[in-house]
Amino acid sequence: MKGLATCLSWVLGLRCLFSFGQVEGDTLAVPVSPDSSLHVALDTLTTLDTASLDIVVDWEAQWAEWCATAHCVSSDTSLWNVPDVGLAHVGDHLDSAYVAQRLAALNVLSELDLRWNPVAHRRIVTYGKRRTHHLGTMLGRSAMYFPLFEEVLAREGLPLELKYLSVVESGLNPEARSPAGARGLWQFMYYTAKAEGLRIDGYVDERKDPLLATEAACRHLRRLHRMYGDWYFALAAYNAGPGNVNKAIRRSGGKTNYWEVRPFLPKETRDYVPNFIAVVYLMEHHADHGIFPQKALPGAMSVDTLMVEGPLRFDQMAAVTSLSEAEVAALNPMYRLKIVPGPGERFALRWPVEKVAEFLGEEQAMRAHKPDLTPTIKYEPEPVVYRVKSGDVLGTIARKHGVKVSQLKAWNDLKSTTIRVGQRLIIHADPNTL
Repeated sequence: MKGLATCLSWVLGLRCLFSFGQVEGDTLAVPVSPDSSLHVALDTLTTLDTASLDIVVDWEAQWAEWCATAHCVSSDTSLWNVPDVGLAHVGDHLDSAYVAQRLAALNVLSELDLRWNPVAHRRIVTYGKRRTHHLGTMLGRSAMYFPLFEEVLAREGLPLELKYLSVVESGLNPEARSPAGARGLWQFMYYTAKAEGLRIDGYVDERKDPLLATEAACRHLRRLHRMYGDWYFALAAYNAGPGNVNKAIRRSGGKTNYWEVRPFLPKETRDYVPNFIAVVYLMEHHADHGIFPQKALPGAMSVDTLMVEGPLRFDQMAAVTSLSEAEVAALNPMYRLKIVPGPGERFALRWPVEKVAEFLGEEQAMRAHKPDLTPTIKYEPEPVVYRVKSGDVLGTIARKHGVKVSQLKAWNDLKSTTIRVGQRLIIHADPNTL
């Protein structure tokens, strides 16, 4: 009742304003006194006639501000799905009947098969009881990435639920790296990323760029879906590779239903699709099970993209703007050495919308800040692949290709100098030694 009374007071307040205001288009001219309460939102208002103190009210901004202060019901349920308001507790409503009903509703609206099954339900219960903190963090990060994912998925005509695949793959962390060498939000391996057109060199790793990596992931997923005609086979192939999926299909006797083929998939891949279904369900119905956003990141619309010609170091940007070097790096994870390379090319630089003018005004000052520290940009050539032979050690391989042992270890995620016969090593070799 209190919430209803508050909302009614807002409506009555509007009627009062209309009783003495003058409507013109989508704005309302309102005479105010210097001590009016509306002055709390002057940063969202534009002066129309300073002589009469009339102002143009941005009602969208006023509504957003009022809802933030008065807790009015918003159409965005994530704004009122907040903890400690008695909605639900962790682990509530995880019985099969409750979950099946909501999965059925999701299934009606999705191109994916989201009908209830016992395998996926077990993963939903596990995530809904033991991974709630993790999922809450994902909800907090979603505002930064999901609008971008949805834009690309919609443009490519792919199911929007595929945005949740990045939660399974990387936990919405553009810096995520797997022991096998996968990188970024969509966890691309080196050769898959190159096949999808992503740039990877000594200065840039586009697997970590949210937009470019998402576009590449959509191309890859579309190709896999065309190969199998089934989204769950496509997701299994995204994780394990088409070769392993093809072997599983053959071992199953040529079955065409994913759930019948699943027992023949590699052990580490069998739970991949059930995990994905669990994430889709719990991210869509998180409040029903006591899971709420945590550590929220800024929304995607708060970040703009500038095209910048390098070389320009992150510390140069931080020296003359209000952003720290760490903040610049967090917004631009694809730059491996914290420098925009160049000259001769323009690169995308993500920057807060409200600080774009500051960047443009201070760009020359950035370049003038300690320019002697800017290294000469020397692009490494395309890598070669070396297969380890009997008797090889990292030292001899490094000398043969004109590189350092430490570089070999970094390029191949080696924790020690131990290698095995037949192992493939990626080497950014000195072309003069080949």
